[in-house]
Amino acid sequence: MIDLHTHSTASDGSLTPKQILDLARDTGIEAVALTDHDTIAGILEIKDIIHSYPFEFITGVEISCAPPPEFKSLGSIHMLGYGFSVYDCGLNDALARAAKARTTRNPQIIEKLNGLGFDISLDEVERRFGTRQTGRPHIAELLVEKGYVSDFRKAFDLYLGKNKPAYVDKFKISCRDAIRIILDAGGLPVLAHPGIIEFQHPHDLDTFINMLADAGLAGIEVYYPEHDSALRKHLSEIVHSKGLVATGGSDFHGSFNKGVDLGRGRGDLNVAISVFKKLNDRLLEIHPTPCLDILEQHLDYRFQSRSFLTNALCHRSYLNENQNTCDTDNERLEFLGDAVLGLCVGHLLMENDPLKNEGDLSRLRSSLVSETGLAHIARKIDLGRFIKLGKGEALSGGRDKNSILSDTFEAVVAAVYLDAGFDRVQAMVNRLFKKPMQQILASADFIDYKSGLQEFSQEHFGITPDYILAKEKGPDHDKTFEICLNLDTVSTTGTGKTKKAAEQDAARKALAILTPKFD
Repeated sequence: MIDLHTHSTASDGSLTPKQILDLARDTGIEAVALTDHDTIAGILEIKDIIHSYPFEFITGVEISCAPPPEFKSLGSIHMLGYGFSVYDCGLNDALARAAKARTTRNPQIIEKLNGLGFDISLDEVERRFGTRQTGRPHIAELLVEKGYVSDFRKAFDLYLGKNKPAYVDKFKISCRDAIRIILDAGGLPVLAHPGIIEFQHPHDLDTFINMLADAGLAGIEVYYPEHDSALRKHLSEIVHSKGLVATGGSDFHGSFNKGVDLGRGRGDLNVAISVFKKLNDRLLEIHPTPCLDILEQHLDYRFQSRSFLTNALCHRSYLNENQNTCDTDNERLEFLGDAVLGLCVGHLLMENDPLKNEGDLSRLRSSLVSETGLAHIARKIDLGRFIKLGKGEALSGGRDKNSILSDTFEAVVAAVYLDAGFDRVQAMVNRLFKKPMQQILASADFIDYKSGLQEFSQEHFGITPDYILAKEKGPDHDKTFEICLNLDTVSTTGTGKTKKAAEQDAARKALAILTPKFD
C-alpha cells in the first residue's frame, strides 16, 4: 500500500511532515509522497531524516492552476508534481510567487468574515496555526473552535467555499506553465483527482486530458477516494491509450479532512506498490540525463565547448561504473577550480571592502569557500541534479552531500575558466557569491571561528587548539554534539548539530575570552 497524495502543516494539513512520516511507518505504508499545496517547505524540513524510515519517498507538490481558456468555467485545477529537484530555480520561483500572493488573500478572507459579523483576526489564525502557510482550512478550524460553525465542512459550505460569501480566489499559474515547470525541474506532472472536477459535459474530461497530454502531462491520479470503480476503469483506459502513468493517494489532511485515513482514504483505497515503481521507471525514461541547458541558465553562462561541463559533472563513482563511456572524472578540474575560486572570491572581497585587513579577508574567504559554503551555492543552482554518480552513490543521497556538491562546484568553476577565461568566471562568482558575502558581513554566525582562532593562537601562543568530542546524544537522524576545546589556559565547550558546528561554537567562545586580553 502506498500514498502519493498527502498534506502537512507546511500547507493545509494538521500533522507536521515528520508526523506524517511516523504515521506512514506505523501504518505500514510502502511509499509516500508529501504533496503540500504550492510549497515544498515540508520536504526541505524532513529531507535529512527521510533515509531513516523503512519506505520509499518521492518529492511531491500540488500546484494550483488556472484551467485552459476553453475550460475557464472549471475554476481551480490541481497539478501534482513528482520526483523533481527541490532546488530547481524555476519551480522555487513559481512557488515563491504563490506564497507572496497568499499574503494578500488571507487578509481579504478575514475582512469578508468580519463583514459578516465574525470576530476573527489574521493574528488569531497565525498564533493558533503558525505563520508559514495558513489558509482556508486553518481559518475554518478557528471558526469551529470559536463556535461560529458546528464543523469544519460547514465552514466551507456556508462561507469559505467557492462562490460563498467569504471566498477569495487564489493566485494560479496556467496548467501549461505548471506542466512545463515540473518537467523542467526533472519531475512528472500528474493531473490531480480529475473525478472531482466539475465538467459541464461527460466527454469534456477526455477532451481536457487530451489537451493537457499534448502540453506534456505525464500522468493521471487514477486512484482517489472520490473515484468510483467505473471512473477508475475509464481513467486507467485513458492512461493506457495515452502512454501516461497512473498514480493514487488519499489526499490526506489529518484532522482537517476527517474520515480520510493515510493510505486507506475512506476505507476502500489500496494503491499497490507497483504504481510507485512504474512512476519511478517513467522518471528514468523521461529524464535519463537532465538537460544541461537548464544548468547553463542557472549559471548564466552558455559553454562554447560543453565537454568541459560534462567532464566537471562526472564523479569518480560514475567513472568506475561506466569506463566504456566516460574517459575521466572531475577531480583534476576540482583541483584547478579550487585555485581559481580562491582567487575570484579574494578579488571579490578586496573590491567589496578595501579597508578590511588580511586576517578578516582570510576568514571571510574561508567561510565562503568552505565545504558548507560551496554546497550552499551548489544547491542554489540545483547542481546536484546534474552530477553523474554511480548507482550506489546516487542511492545513498550523494546528490545532496556537501562534499560532492562542493567538489563538483569547484570543477564547474574550472570548466567555465577553461572555456571562457578569468573575466567570465569572475563575473559568475561575483553574481553567485554576492548574497552569501553580504550575509557573512551582516552576521557573525557565518564567520569561520576555527580559522580565526587558529591564526590567533599561532600568533600569540605558538600552538594550535585541541578539539575533543565530549558527548553526542540523540537519535542518528537528530544528533547533538558537544566539543571541548583546550588552548593554553582557556577551555570552552561548544554544541551543535554536527561536529563541525560544535567546534565552531567552541572556537567562537574561546575567541570571545581571548581577544579582550590582547586588545
